[in-house]
Amino acid sequence: MKISIILLAYIISDELYELTGNTLASFVSSEGIGDTELIIVDNASQIGGDQLSTNCDTYVRNKANLGYPKAINQGIRLASGDLVAIANNDIRVSPNWVNVTKEVFTRLPKAGSLHFRMVGYNEPFNLGDGVWDKGRELWCHGSFFVWRRKAFEKLKGPMDEGYGLGGYDDYDWQLRMRQRGFETIYTNAAGFQHKDSSTLSKLDQTERSERDEKNREYFKSKHSEYPDVMWKKKYPKQFERNWKPFP
Repeated sequence: MKISIILLAYIISDELYELTGNTLASFVSSEGIGDTELIIVDNASQIGGDQLSTNCDTYVRNKANLGYPKAINQGIRLASGDLVAIANNDIRVSPNWVNVTKEVFTRLPKAGSLHFRMVGYNEPFNLGDGVWDKGRELWCHGSFFVWRRKAFEKLKGPMDEGYGLGGYDDYDWQLRMRQRGFETIYTNAAGFQHKDSSTLSKLDQTERSERDEKNREYFKSKHSEYPDVMWKKKYPKQFERNWKPFP
């Protein structure tokens, strides 16, 4: 299985420049990284273009910030892998994530996406050996995950660009994927450290709140219910604390 990594970047501060460098370094040092390609979609970064363009196989530079969904779709159109990893530029991945990813997707033919244990940026990974096919929907983070190409190809467009700069788009594609018979898988056997909202926190928070509310309403217009209400009905096990890994 070949893995295409799509890294999104919007570098607007020295801190984000440093975080992006750390992200790239963690991918380069991953075990089994040789059979991968790295695609960077630069959403009009104000600084750091040199760092981005020289550390990938394919570099896309947007003249304006097109938002998360559109940037993801740009990268996917260029990806050649059987699996596609989506990554923010404020994470560090555990060294074993490639091997764990290939093992899970090989063993589970209905796996549409794989989500990893997320910890704070300076916390140890504390990895385990669990893999869950249900009951941990709440932990299916969008900061770093892997899609099976066959799964998102059936979504008639992996990311709905109607969500603009982003927000609630992850609820949307996860729901559509499940509706088509695929599963969202969670594992603590690999993980990533995340500097939470390192980019979003530097943007106008009033605009962010307004955008989130608009996208929440957009989700409801498509699927008849708000996502948080729907999740509580469809996936009540996510609120339990007795998950058991399947064989």
